[in-house]
Amino acid sequence: MQLLAAKFNQIASAIDATNAQIADLQAKLSELQEHQQRLLSVEQACQSALAQVGTALSMLNHVDPAEIPTFKAAVEAQFGTDAIAFLESATPAPVESTEPEPTAPIAPEPSAAPGVEPAIDVAATATDEPIDQTPKPVAPATIEKMLNEMTIQSIRKLASAKGVDTKGTRAAIAGRLKKLVTESDIWNATA
Repeated sequence: MQLLAAKFNQIASAIDATNAQIADLQAKLSELQEHQQRLLSVEQACQSALAQVGTALSMLNHVDPAEIPTFKAAVEAQFGTDAIAFLESATPAPVESTEPEPTAPIAPEPSAAPGVEPAIDVAATATDEPIDQTPKPVAPATIEKMLNEMTIQSIRKLASAKGVDTKGTRAAIAGRLKKLVTESDIWNATA
């Protein structure tokens, strides 16, 4: 009975360690998802700003094309090399984490009495060929083409599922989605 109790304690310790690592990974996943949301917001703001500049340029071209150089000079003064250099110097450099990545726990060797087999064998063996579960990269043009072939209802459903703004034209929503979705996301949304 003493041998089984020790083995159960050993397994319980391994389970606790694994649960702690899972909690750490879930916290890291949450941080990464929040960062992705912030990046998406920044990208949307940039796209909106560029669209506004395009609209202003188009309006200026319609009203007085001779003032386009003045407009370009104003944009360059606002967002020129010196202004961008100022922004870059104000941005703190990213700090690399010195924290090691969590790894799966390694079960300690059983300390059984001579001639007694362990109650549970926790050793794992590797297969000859590893299973490749990484998603295959899909060309952005393929994703964009697939998004453009979707109905407005399907693309809004996909946008909602991905947490992206569902307002606007099909092309506008597709523009927001094209860097966030995979081919399988699109297939699932149209199924």
